Amino acid sequence: MTDSLLFTEAVRSRLTYLKDNRNQGDNQYVQQQKGIGNTSFESEKGYADMSIPDQPYRLLALFRYWTIIHYFFPYKYAIDGSWDDVLIQMIPIFEQANTPDTYQQAIYQLVASIKDSHGFVTSTDKSRCLRCNLGTLWLPFELKLINDRAVITRFYNDSLSQSPALTVGTVISAIDGQPIRAHIDRLRPYVSASNELVLLRNVRNLIGVGTDKQARLTINQHGRDTTIVVSRYTYKEFGKSASLSLNAHYPVSRWLPDSIGYVNMGHLTQRQIDSVMTPLLTARTIIFDLRNYPQGTLSLVGLYLTDKRPTFAQFTRPNLAFPGVFEQMGSSKLPSARVKPYTGNVIVLVNEDTQSQAEFTAMAFQTLDRVTVVGSPTAGADGNISWVPLPGGYRTAFSGIGVYYPDGRETQRIGIVPDVVVHPSSEGIRAGRDEVLERAIELSHGH
Repeated sequence: MTDSLLFTEAVRSRLTYLKDNRNQGDNQYVQQQKGIGNTSFESEKGYADMSIPDQPYRLLALFRYWTIIHYFFPYKYAIDGSWDDVLIQMIPIFEQANTPDTYQQAIYQLVASIKDSHGFVTSTDKSRCLRCNLGTLWLPFELKLINDRAVITRFYNDSLSQSPALTVGTVISAIDGQPIRAHIDRLRPYVSASNELVLLRNVRNLIGVGTDKQARLTINQHGRDTTIVVSRYTYKEFGKSASLSLNAHYPVSRWLPDSIGYVNMGHLTQRQIDSVMTPLLTARTIIFDLRNYPQGTLSLVGLYLTDKRPTFAQFTRPNLAFPGVFEQMGSSKLPSARVKPYTGNVIVLVNEDTQSQAEFTAMAFQTLDRVTVVGSPTAGADGNISWVPLPGGYRTAFSGIGVYYPDGRETQRIGIVPDVVVHPSSEGIRAGRDEVLERAIELSHGH
């Protein structure tokens, strides 16, 4: 605004006046959530009665979302390319999105452009089917994508008839004649993910969704490609097991050989802290499994691990008195131990399922004296989420505050980078092994 090569003195003076006299009072359409600091947009109308909004309301959805990200997304600088270009590219897409499916696709495409693993899309109309343009029939097993192949990790429901050729560890190279990479790239523009590992996490089960009751799978059998036909099912036929994470069957805690303790942070609740942690204080190594979503137990677990009160994260939040500007907002420390703290080694297991609160928890563990992080890079989406209502009764989210290491290093899109990188293999999956946990046990013997 003060560059004399860009503006005349009169324009510079006017711009400076506008900046200095901008609104300093309350805002109608954006508020700051108390305590947390991220933004709330609940004053915006969702127009839920419009199953397919008319063109002006579709364009309102685009401009509303674009402007909110422009001024209030702490990681806008980490978006690929120019955010201005996204607006230009999406205008004709929203103009032409005159059916429920194409409008929903336009929303998914817009949200995917911020490259944030918190970019969820939901609907206030619970009867509305999301992503049903892909089909409503699902393959009856969970997949993991490894080197442009899909590997079966578990079956959702053993009672559903399966081909005897399919087992845990079976490698699928094509579905319905299309290579796995082609399915990934088909879905890529419509899936919000901070990094490639999360993209593969988010599309791994969508690649097999279709409209045909039968699916043709190309698998390697006896050294040659073979095509087999399997049935697809509606998702509700699988029951609750389909939504569980792969390591959900692990207990909340257990003893492993050679005085190694294990804690599943996805299961550990606040009322279990004392009964789980007290016995483990005698362990040579404690392995904390963060390949899940924790139950808000970080501070209580921290009471057993250190008496140094280390700072492990600092935050930024939008300045509502100066939209587009972000300000420092304090930091987080582990609490000081209330008992003699644990003096053994700590190993933390992470992967692409380690997201948000789980990443925040991993950052705290990293401040301990004898800690090793094992696994693969995490989801790269930290910070409490903010929700955006969109015309048609849709809602979408983004990471609403910035989370950084105390020295300013970033976590968004990058994630928590392990000290020891371990990726599951198709051979390990076939053998029923947890290669990440195995490597952690191996490392604990070396300490």
